[in-house]
Amino acid sequence: MNPGRSARRRSPAVAVAVLLCTAAAGCGVATGSPDTLYMSLNTDPATFDPALAKGGDDYTVARMLFDTLVRKDQGNSLAPGIASRWTAEDAAHYTFTIRPGLSCSDGSPITPSVVAASLNRFVAPKTGSTARTLALGTAKATFTADDGTHTVRATLTKPWADFLTGLSLPQAGIVCPAGLADLPGLTAGSVAGAFSGPYTLTSSQPAVSYDLTLRADYTAWPRFKRPLEGRPARHVTFTPIGNYSTIATQLLAGGLDVGTIGDESANRFDGNTAFTASTADNITTYLTFNERPGTAFAGRQDLRVAVGQALDATIFSDVISGRRGSTTKSVGAAKVLCANTDASLLVKPDLAAARRKLSGLHLTVAGTNLLQGGNDYVAEALRNAGAVVTLASVDNATWSTMTAGGTSWDINVQADNNLMGTLTSSLLRVMGPVTEKGGRNKTGDVDDGGYADLTGAMSQVDRVAQCSRLQSAQASFLRRVDAIPLATLPSTTFAVRGVSVRQFDDYLDPATLRITAQPEGRSS
Repeated sequence: MNPGRSARRRSPAVAVAVLLCTAAAGCGVATGSPDTLYMSLNTDPATFDPALAKGGDDYTVARMLFDTLVRKDQGNSLAPGIASRWTAEDAAHYTFTIRPGLSCSDGSPITPSVVAASLNRFVAPKTGSTARTLALGTAKATFTADDGTHTVRATLTKPWADFLTGLSLPQAGIVCPAGLADLPGLTAGSVAGAFSGPYTLTSSQPAVSYDLTLRADYTAWPRFKRPLEGRPARHVTFTPIGNYSTIATQLLAGGLDVGTIGDESANRFDGNTAFTASTADNITTYLTFNERPGTAFAGRQDLRVAVGQALDATIFSDVISGRRGSTTKSVGAAKVLCANTDASLLVKPDLAAARRKLSGLHLTVAGTNLLQGGNDYVAEALRNAGAVVTLASVDNATWSTMTAGGTSWDINVQADNNLMGTLTSSLLRVMGPVTEKGGRNKTGDVDDGGYADLTGAMSQVDRVAQCSRLQSAQASFLRRVDAIPLATLPSTTFAVRGVSVRQFDDYLDPATLRITAQPEGRSS
């Protein structure tokens, strides 16, 4: 046993069976020993309907329960998922060949008609999926099935270069007919036949745990460039833990096999060889303003500038990440293709100027409690500039609902989990279709000029032309001060040795969770 990790006891028979199954070529989980891996969530999933997923924990669970046509792979590439191959005539017309022999969790076949029905619901405006604009922009899409040729054809009314990447999102997960026939049950996770992915939800206890069981008949594993090693666990238990220090303690004590940490608690693992670690910069933070009619910032660029003048992005970064992050010049991280590098477009700190504008102004700041320290810093910095601040630091689900519209908030401390790894994903938070109309834009103001540049970029195949238009889109929101760029929040995922989970660029794919050997700290 390695120091720093206590044992989770197992019977001798189970331990031996695990080792034998790991060593045997082609050993299936159904014939191996029952085994369970334990992984952390930050909070309870708000829904089990993939199309309606809004937060990181929704995405994690959806990825385990529902498969997508394509999957993220290394180097910003895509791997076959439910689709074995695909062709693109242009940025508006695509054909997917569906893998034969796949089934839903109730044993019914996954046919092109099943795929098309699920995706047509995903892209329907009335469904209200916030990922719709990521996959389509303002275009409409139609999926047409041909069961005879085993294909699905997608037709967009406008070109959108990020369409294929959009279909890799967990929100585009294929919901089987049983789930579409019972949408309330789908949301609750109670429809046993709804799932197309490798696991089914077998137990749901909010604030306690979510238990998933591997399907014995599942054969649709993605075909990544570098094949996965090891075997999937027969059971996976997700535990909601909203405190990074507690996640670290549970990992070290043997209560978790995999956990993600976003602050200085990661330092507790320095030199600990009982764990492997992978770090991603997929979360970017920035402020957005509520510019809807009747709010403090509607038509008041001068007040938005003053908020930026009251803040120091470096202090914010140090607070949320324990000095592990870095400041940004856009709503995307510096490594994201086409991200702004022009610091002259940013608002500079100027406390005296901020006080002249903000003194006595009543403001409500909203943020997820996963950024509690950062929320506190923003509130105190604005109070120091003379504003009267109410801070709403709430759980992910409440925060997502609160900042999706209305006038109950003025400033949003946005934590953007960029699953697509593209700049477009984050730009749609500050321009384009607003949340009330099914978009991602939280500001309530479309920014017609910036959005025209964004859509122009998505009609381009050439990367240089794309970046030119995306640079213009970024310059637009930065000059308008619709958002204040802050910092990246590095997240480090620790896995006990003997357990692996694959990270593709900055995206950690929970469905790649594998047992590669007897996990460290599990004695017979």
